[in-house]
Amino acid sequence: MKLKELLTPTLVYRTAQGVSFILVISVAIVFHVQMKSLNQSVNLISTSNKKQFELEKIISEVIQRENEMRSYIITKDSAFYDNNLITKRKIFKSLSMLKDNFSSKQDLKNIEYIDNILQKRLALFDETLAISNAQPVDADLLNIKLLQGDRQTKELQKKVYELIELEVTKLKIHNINHRYDIETSTITAFSLTILTLVILLFSLNKINIDFQKVQKLNEELKFVNQIADNAEKVAGISHWKINMKTGKFFYSDNFYRILGLQPNAFDSKVENVIPYIHPDDLEETMKQHEESIQNHTPTSMIYRIIRKDGEIRYINSTGDFTHNSKGELVKIGVSNDITEEYNSKLALEEKNKSLIAINAELESFNQIVSHDLQEPLRKIQMFISRIEESESETISEKGKDYFTKIKNSANRMQNLMMDLVDYSKTIKNDKVFVKTSLNKLLEDVLLELAVNIEEKNAVVEIGNLPRINAIPFQIHQLFVNLISNSLKYSKENVPPIIKIKTEKIKTGETINDIELIDKKYHKITITDNGIGFRQEFSEKIFMLFKRLETDIDYNGTGIGLAICKKITENHNGFIKAVGEPDRGATFTIYLPKVT
Repeated sequence: MKLKELLTPTLVYRTAQGVSFILVISVAIVFHVQMKSLNQSVNLISTSNKKQFELEKIISEVIQRENEMRSYIITKDSAFYDNNLITKRKIFKSLSMLKDNFSSKQDLKNIEYIDNILQKRLALFDETLAISNAQPVDADLLNIKLLQGDRQTKELQKKVYELIELEVTKLKIHNINHRYDIETSTITAFSLTILTLVILLFSLNKINIDFQKVQKLNEELKFVNQIADNAEKVAGISHWKINMKTGKFFYSDNFYRILGLQPNAFDSKVENVIPYIHPDDLEETMKQHEESIQNHTPTSMIYRIIRKDGEIRYINSTGDFTHNSKGELVKIGVSNDITEEYNSKLALEEKNKSLIAINAELESFNQIVSHDLQEPLRKIQMFISRIEESESETISEKGKDYFTKIKNSANRMQNLMMDLVDYSKTIKNDKVFVKTSLNKLLEDVLLELAVNIEEKNAVVEIGNLPRINAIPFQIHQLFVNLISNSLKYSKENVPPIIKIKTEKIKTGETINDIELIDKKYHKITITDNGIGFRQEFSEKIFMLFKRLETDIDYNGTGIGLAICKKITENHNGFIKAVGEPDRGATFTIYLPKVT
């Protein structure tokens, strides 16, 4: 199978849609990861700032506490001493928050170190205050403690600033990462938005295309339904269906029209159709319908309906079962008005009966002609022959002349009766076509006419003739009549020459305004050198009982060529004659080729 055949529009759309969804999901996952990273960077920056703030807060509280202590030593104002407990709480709270936010081992060691310094510094605060409150005050010891406290504060301050500097460095890294996450997430969000927009536009375009297709299909379906409805009206048919699951019926518009009603004149129920069925057909029709519904068997029946206007129509209804797109069992059927066909059938049956009777009469006529009428004729001929043999010497010359005329008339009547029998055989219905070799058939014809051919010293030349579908005895009779005709109408003291052959049909060759084609017909010619005839008589010679002026001196009934024409017509063929006085005649036969 070619790639072009595989890449159908539907497959391309589905593939593009699948790839688009995969891209969207992929980009969405990347965006989710980036947003998670961005959130983490924000948290890291916030935590770092919080650490710096708490560290600065601790050192600030320690310095403030030291200033308050010095102010108290100098002024002995208790107001400076009252904030001692609050300051401690603030410091330890900040320290606790730092412990919660620092996670690395080194950071925790630094916090523990700061914690130790703070413990010592706070203890030294209390010790220094106690020395300053003693009486008398030991100034040297107090200075030592103040110097010691100053060293501890500086040590604490140094450690705190180290940690702050560390956090500042981390904060720079976090800010860089944060800016990177913002930039990448912005690009990803933009890409996701564009991709989503493209997919949305693609989907809207596809929806629009599909909508237009559906709209076009609906219009075409509407047009097809109109055509189907018009076709049903013209053809006199209708369709119906029964849903075996839901029990719902459907009748087409023309179903109502056949009943003489307007479309949808009643609800689609079988009960509403029953009043229109002829009472004599109702029981059998409903019986077949119910058996079909119960056993799911197809139906085919003819019944009568009585239309609203009282007219009786014949309906042929057929139905069978199938499944719809939902898998539900449905019986679908067609009902067509066959009144004209049914009446034509009845009329044809009557004509056939008449034809059978006519054929029987014709057969009786043939029997009468071939037996009953010929019997007295043969007796007349026999008595004439006996009188001629026994009484010829006593009969006058005039009487002999009368007897000769009587004898010729009797012979002519016998020939006429035999020809009538032959003609009647050509119009009978029992026509059986078989493949026939014309060369083989002509051998039998020549044997039958051997005596006549010998008497005339005739020469019969036969070419290579075809095989045809034929009624053998009729084609046999056809050639017997045509050859006999050439022998009969030959020139006196001139041996007849009869040529039978096939010829190719020329382009544009016609007969009775029908164009003949070589692919469809055989062309067979029978040519003689006899007395011929004038061309204006070419149609007359095929008429029943018609004889030409030249026939007066020749025996004949005027039926032979009429039989030939009837035989060619029985074979869906044609025959024509071309003649010229004293030059001979040519009979051309056109017969269908074997298919």
